[in-house]
Amino acid sequence: MDFERTTMAHFIEIQRLIQAGQKDRQIARALHCRRLQVAAVRKGILNLDLIANAKKQESRLPPAWVLQIDWEQVEKDIRGGHELKRIWEEVALHRTSYPNFFKYVKTRFVLLLEATVTLREFYAGEHCEVDYAGDRIEWLDSKGEIHEAHVFLGILCFSQLLFAWAAPDEKKSNWIESHRRMFEFYGGVPKVTVCDQLKNGVIKSHRYDPDLNPDYVALASYYGTVIVPARVRHPKDKALVEGAVKLVMRYFRFIYRRRTFTGVLEINRALTAVVEKINTRPHTRFRVSRRTRFDELEKNALLSLPLEPYEQADWKTAILHPDCTVAAADKNFYSAPHIHRGKELRVKMTSGQIEIFLDLERIALHPRAKGKIGERIVENSHLTENSRAYRETTPQRLLSQARFIHSDLHAFINEIFQADTLGNIRKTQGFIRKAHSLIQTYGKTAADPWITKAIEGMKRFGRIRVKAFEEIIKSEMKKSTPQEDRTIIRIPGNPMVRGHGTRQPEESHM
Repeated sequence: MDFERTTMAHFIEIQRLIQAGQKDRQIARALHCRRLQVAAVRKGILNLDLIANAKKQESRLPPAWVLQIDWEQVEKDIRGGHELKRIWEEVALHRTSYPNFFKYVKTRFVLLLEATVTLREFYAGEHCEVDYAGDRIEWLDSKGEIHEAHVFLGILCFSQLLFAWAAPDEKKSNWIESHRRMFEFYGGVPKVTVCDQLKNGVIKSHRYDPDLNPDYVALASYYGTVIVPARVRHPKDKALVEGAVKLVMRYFRFIYRRRTFTGVLEINRALTAVVEKINTRPHTRFRVSRRTRFDELEKNALLSLPLEPYEQADWKTAILHPDCTVAAADKNFYSAPHIHRGKELRVKMTSGQIEIFLDLERIALHPRAKGKIGERIVENSHLTENSRAYRETTPQRLLSQARFIHSDLHAFINEIFQADTLGNIRKTQGFIRKAHSLIQTYGKTAADPWITKAIEGMKRFGRIRVKAFEEIIKSEMKKSTPQEDRTIIRIPGNPMVRGHGTRQPEESHM
């Protein structure tokens, strides 16, 4: 007889109905049990002691699903810090429920600790918490050297949508880049960003008024969010991201515990897959996935992203050199106006451009040189007149100047450049300077024929020299100047005094 299935409550109810005068068949029909069980209770064959012993014997036998699991491996994974729910998904998902698995593991290993949680209330689009994971992910390069990737975590407090990104280190550039990627991943910006008091976020800690990193403030100002650092040694101020770090890293380490990574890019792909799996599965408290809650309730509540992504800037102080340049990024040099030589300037360096400031005034802007070291980026307007003339001396520029001075001079310079460009640059400078000075002094109408004659003379005599050019011009100028009548005119009555007028014939005194 199967007495094990009879509960104590069932036994007491059978006894009550027997005492009430009910027949065995009626009792069996009312309680949906076998008539033999009712008869056993009436005859005293089945009693409370027998039921208790049967239940005790039954409790000693483990459930069937327990025998199908490798508990040594489960214990090893638990000691390795992996999350119990992830272990259940891998070894017992189709064998038993998570509560059964949890109760059995807690009874068998006594490794799980209970903790109390204080729930905080958040509103859509209000808060975001960020932090670095304490655990780092190792990866192996081609030389066999082991490196560590640092994982940045972010979580929107209302929908609890997760973001993760790994970088080679925790330098300021990667800290800023992590925030930029996070905001783009969310498609918007929360009104408040809560961070830990690391140096990239907080320069000097204070319980109520910490000094924030200026670059971090610039990032927050660009995106329109407010930085609110958590208090020192108060992890509950950012409890959600603390829990997210454990959730993501435990899940990541469990899934990829048998895999060796060969680069940060590969780690980021794996992190993206882990975060996406967490974001799309149903949340135990919300009953919907984090992604669904975000799309339906929080996405539209976030602040809009700027049209252009934030470009990180580095600042340095530099002295403007005598050559009108300052040393900036990548050991390159950039020019600034020569009137500020010797002054201390501030240089702002971004990935795309270099800005130079004197106090609060921007005095120079250059595109950033890429792929080169030691290059000089110089704007000619920043140089002194002599330096500018030296840099502007090119065959093309000299031909352009000659074209505006005299057509014959342009043809002549083009001709001698065809013979030897570099060898005739200095001569060409002399020709252009002399011709330009001649036009400025005597006017273009008078100077044009002199320049033409000088060019013809140099070609005729085969003397292509600046000195010959000057001599022929002087000769032509003399020819075109009318001769002055230097005849001495005597004033009548006083032969010793010179005067002007018609010479008078001398009178005869006879």
